[in-house]
Amino acid sequence: MTDQTILAGTLIILMGLLIWGKWRYDAVTLLCLAALVLLGIVPANDAFSGFGHPAVVTVALVLLISKGLQEAGMVSLAGNLFSRLTLGENQFLIMIMVIAALLSSFMNNIGAMALLLPITLSVCQKMAWNPSKFLMPLAFASILGGMNTVIGTPPNIIIAQYREEYTGVSFNFFDYSLVGLAVSVLGILFISIIGYRLVKVRENTTEITRLIDLKNYLFEVTVREDSKAIGLRLSEIKKIAGPETEILGLVNETGAVSSVSMATKIQAGQILVIKTSPDDISSIQEALGFEIADNLNTIQESDLDEMEVMVTAGSRLIGRKHEFLKRLASEDLALLGLWRQGAKFRTRLAREAFKVGDVLLLGVRTKDDEGVKQKIKHLGLMPLMERELQTIPSRSRLFKSLVFFSLAIGLTAFNVVDIVVAFLLCVIAFISIKVLNGNLYRNIEWPVVVMLAAMIPVGQALETSGISLNIANFISTTTQGMDMPWLILMVLVITMFVSDIVNNAATAVIMAPIAANLAIQAGHPVDPFLMAVAVGASCAFLSPIGHQCNTLVMAPGNYKFGDYWRLGLPLECVIVAISIPMILFVWT
Repeated sequence: MTDQTILAGTLIILMGLLIWGKWRYDAVTLLCLAALVLLGIVPANDAFSGFGHPAVVTVALVLLISKGLQEAGMVSLAGNLFSRLTLGENQFLIMIMVIAALLSSFMNNIGAMALLLPITLSVCQKMAWNPSKFLMPLAFASILGGMNTVIGTPPNIIIAQYREEYTGVSFNFFDYSLVGLAVSVLGILFISIIGYRLVKVRENTTEITRLIDLKNYLFEVTVREDSKAIGLRLSEIKKIAGPETEILGLVNETGAVSSVSMATKIQAGQILVIKTSPDDISSIQEALGFEIADNLNTIQESDLDEMEVMVTAGSRLIGRKHEFLKRLASEDLALLGLWRQGAKFRTRLAREAFKVGDVLLLGVRTKDDEGVKQKIKHLGLMPLMERELQTIPSRSRLFKSLVFFSLAIGLTAFNVVDIVVAFLLCVIAFISIKVLNGNLYRNIEWPVVVMLAAMIPVGQALETSGISLNIANFISTTTQGMDMPWLILMVLVITMFVSDIVNNAATAVIMAPIAANLAIQAGHPVDPFLMAVAVGASCAFLSPIGHQCNTLVMAPGNYKFGDYWRLGLPLECVIVAISIPMILFVWT
């Protein structure tokens, strides 16, 4: 087999594994890189070149700056603004989307989304509004805002570096702004006027006393020796537990969850996996003599407070199992239950790896304990219940942070220093004013950084092997005589499709060399084609897996997988209609 055949096959497997989603995307890309090194496609000396690539370093620095702005109180300022204003639902929807887009322009859009999510939930709780109406537009606005500057989203940073490879000059800080602002402004207008009506809003049947309506937590309960359930059939237990409770099965000797007949009689010591509301689990335990399985509840106290927390995109728990949580926080936190959209577990909860968007029901001695708060923060978990809006810790630090950040942007915008140097100086300045502390490296979303670093050599192999050129030649031949606008449209739509099923940064790495070579083969300038890839890679609106912002709102918004395309597909059509003429106007 030729190198091109091997590389193409490896990339197909890579995309299949990313779509499958069972393994972490950083692990998948590392396996792909290792395979290409072993097969001789990527030279061993170049295997780790991606970790020093300017795009990867810039992404890491942007994540640190985003955290610094959060700690300085930038987002708390927005929260305090909301608390003082009296707004209607539509007014609040427009305001939260505009603020999300503005924040995403100057900090990582995933970070902006994670910061605004609890504020939005708190306002919804205060005003008795259904959060489903606001969270998907909020996520989409965060993604749209990321298109405005080079640092708004990883694909922009990657495309800027590819432009330097092909033209000798990188995209500047605000080179994305004309196209990005047109797309984000008109996209937000579309959502505000028409799009919000397309969002699937699931009305709660009871009072809105919770921020999210999670009725299907998974619990493992052990049948005590004195349990009233001993000798009863599962069908009888279900009647006692109530119609909202679902018995999923019993844990067998191997630790797997096996489905059993409802006629099965219960014995002491057996472990049942049930799906029920956190509000009902206590009464079920008392009525039937069950207790939360010992392997999960490491705080053996009868009176525990409960907290609902979400696994965010930067959480240390992603890809880890309960043992990791127990090792880090067993004295303060106990896992009582787990919520996951469409969950169908075949193993015990303790053996299930955590994913972005999971909602954990934790038992704690007291919610106000400072140690509990620090553990939650350290693990990268987002409290969803009873979250109070933060106050600005220090106006002086906020002012200094904004000055340093503005200076970094100015140095980059006017080409005084390279973006990596400018942002490194900004991070150092943040450390000097104690906005960032000794836990610096915990603020970097390492899976994203590792995935990017692994994909850079793969992207280079696409060019050195000739695959990018061959694909470009094929497209150029089959579309011979086609005008440039139609070629750009094709690149944009293909990139959008790939980005909806594969990580957006990986999409940019794969599509950028193909688009650039297509432009060269057709005799057109490279810039509009690379800009089309940048826009397309950022437009992942059709599914919750296309972008982490979409994943973050899935649980609190009570959305299902198929809800995203209802708003996402019309929005992508609007973006295509806006971006093509803007790209042609600005870059040709």
